Amino acid sequence: MVLDIKRSLKIKIDALKRLEKDYILYKKEEQLQIEKVERFKADETKDIYDVKKQVEILDENKTMIIDSVSRVTAFLVQFSEFLEEHKDEDDGSEIWKESYDIIDQISTKFLGE
Repeated sequence: MVLDIKRSLKIKIDALKRLEKDYILYKKEEQLQIEKVERFKADETKDIYDVKKQVEILDENKTMIIDSVSRVTAFLVQFSEFLEEHKDEDDGSEIWKESYDIIDQISTKFLGE
């Protein structure tokens, strides 16, 4: 039973790290797309429809950022509940410490999002 809990913790830690990584990538992509839209707007040889398409891509990216924040938030709640349900099985091992640390770290990061 303890190994199953530790395995579940490892899976949840990795999933949370992946969700955070997705968010970071979407934020980087957003910045690149903002720069691209500005270049398209400044370039008089670009057609207005090309500019509009780039703005649509930027808007879609912003939607993905909002979605990734909601996925991270939902997973944080689920993970916290899991830890609360199994707190009596906390043996002070490294995996438990990592679980609490990553929740604290990512909660702090996404609190303002």
